[in-house]
Amino acid sequence: MPNSITSYFPILVGKKESYVNSVLEVIQLTYISFALRLLFRDRLYSVAYGLVGTLVFTFFLLTIRIHFHLYSGVSLTSIVSFDQSPQILFYSTSFALMTLFFFHCLHGLGDIGVMMAIGGNRLGCIWLHSLSLFFLFLPSFLLAIMINIGYLNPPTDFGIGNELKSIFTCLVLFIALGLLVSVPTIGISTYIDPYKSIRRQK
Repeated sequence: MPNSITSYFPILVGKKESYVNSVLEVIQLTYISFALRLLFRDRLYSVAYGLVGTLVFTFFLLTIRIHFHLYSGVSLTSIVSFDQSPQILFYSTSFALMTLFFFHCLHGLGDIGVMMAIGGNRLGCIWLHSLSLFFLFLPSFLLAIMINIGYLNPPTDFGIGNELKSIFTCLVLFIALGLLVSVPTIGISTYIDPYKSIRRQK
């Protein structure tokens, strides 16, 4: 029997009381299942952010495909003009994604405050909310792939190889940008007074 439920937070995160046998049962949740529960709890928010994320990811993947068509890779130098070079679109969609990630992290400020107030550890909070971010936007990323391949037809000489490289590059940038935003944002949030975080979120 563990000394404290909160000492294992967020692996052991809750309790359930059986009124028939008057037995206290500890519910074990992994980081993945707990992150999914957070998203399902805020269903309307998750759907709204997911739809916006789909739109941004669609143009983000499109600009990467254009890069591969023009330069055989992602080139971020020498902006010629908006109609001849996709750098402006790349930067604008990158910052749009980072803004979505940032505000998603801020949305969990109250949850982070609760976790820290009951004895949660900082690394656990960072890992949990980063997983929540990726689970939220992964369907948007997949929908963007379907839209690009199904409706935004590339030139005939583009080839399946460039398509796969574009999707893989977009996935790597998605993960990199997500970690670049979530780790410092959530990490700094864990140092805020937990009770102020909870009140600020209400």
